Amino acid sequence: MTNPSRILIDGSKFGLDWLKIYWYGALIVVGIIAAYILCLIEAKRRNLHKDCVIDLCLVIVPFGVVFARLYYILFALDYFVKPGLSFGQVLLNMINIRDGGLAIYGAIIGGFIGIAIYARRKRMHVVSLFDLVMPGVALAQAIGRWGNFFNQEAYGRLIDDGFPSYFPLAVKIDECTQSCCENLASNAGHIHYATFFYESMWCLVIFVVLWFFVRKKAKHRGDVLLTYLAMYGFERMLVEGLRTDSLMLGKLRISQVLSAVLLIAAVACFVIRTILEKKKGVVLMPVDEVYYGEKPDDEKKKKDDGWVDEPEEAQAEEAPAEEEAPAEEEAPAEENADEAENGGEDEEN
Repeated sequence: MTNPSRILIDGSKFGLDWLKIYWYGALIVVGIIAAYILCLIEAKRRNLHKDCVIDLCLVIVPFGVVFARLYYILFALDYFVKPGLSFGQVLLNMINIRDGGLAIYGAIIGGFIGIAIYARRKRMHVVSLFDLVMPGVALAQAIGRWGNFFNQEAYGRLIDDGFPSYFPLAVKIDECTQSCCENLASNAGHIHYATFFYESMWCLVIFVVLWFFVRKKAKHRGDVLLTYLAMYGFERMLVEGLRTDSLMLGKLRISQVLSAVLLIAAVACFVIRTILEKKKGVVLMPVDEVYYGEKPDDEKKKKDDGWVDEPEEAQAEEAPAEEEAPAEEEAPAEENADEAENGGEDEEN
């Protein structure tokens, strides 16, 4: 199979040399849009004001991009800090994300930090907001991973004998730049494990599990989040061992270590919560007690402050009630007048 171009739209073909849209960036945008739509659907189901989803998107995306880059830089300093480069050149290389270098774990960490800050400012349940966004995150990952295919990156080592050598289980790399190809006569045209595809498909499975099973049947706040962490941690821990471009911390693959920690932590949370519930006889962090923020008084409630919108039917019913109230108050007054007259007659009699 001939690998496609990295460029989705090349403006030079139309005389617009400045216009170049890459598959990787386009797919990331598609993933973000898909996640946003899913959050809107879930927010409506949970009676959450849609403006809250817009606010979350405006927070999560910038935090995700910045931390995705910082995470990559932190564990690839040797790539950026080289002898002979001035501080300005190093800084420019670090902020030049068009040259590659975004780590998904950094994006997740940054997104979590952004959500936590937003939840604190709005006095919302941070774990509930995590549950709200995680299905969209999984789908966005499934879509975005195909950007690695067009960029010819995030692939695995050379395939072993007996493993299928056809796409999408395996992928041909036009120019292998990793250590697994150093001793080969040619670094072009060799078949590698398509690790980007494995992760894309597994993230799609995670999305299906979260969206169609967990989110509607969850009994606890955090069920969606913990399920995501356990499933993604399990997959990434295995697939990361096949990759040839892992970010390293000494001799350790940092993403593999982090995946193992997330998997263990998520499973531990499930187990500890189950033990505590049996011991106390109550459901901890039940979903039915969730509300987004501090419940305001009805008199102080405003339409656009981020709280749940009141149904139009309820608003329509309240209006006549207020108009009829004076009439109900007048009735006793008329009765008192009649009683006064009758009372006067009785006294005369």
